[in-house]
Amino acid sequence: MEEADGFYFTFSSQVRLDRWSQGRVVLLDDAGHCAAPTSGMGTSQALSGARVLARHLAGSHGDHRAAFAAYEAELRPYVAENRAKGREGAVAFGGGAR
Repeated sequence: MEEADGFYFTFSSQVRLDRWSQGRVVLLDDAGHCAAPTSGMGTSQALSGARVLARHLAGSHGDHRAAFAAYEAELRPYVAENRAKGREGAVAFGGGAR
């Protein structure tokens, strides 16, 4: 690495939010609940999150706050499981997870 002409190195981090929505704004996918590159669940989680949010919005009769709350309540356990897998993967690759 010390002798490489084009070596690049950076770190990966994850922001954990207390909630995924505020007002009329809701976060999806990596913006709100990134699983971790080492979980292997990014695309699956993004598609699942979009489907869950759409279902709750469609059934909320215009009450976006209720839809956002239901979306988060349903998806948080799935996200927590995937984040745990990501931490396990980071340790397997020799990295630490905080």
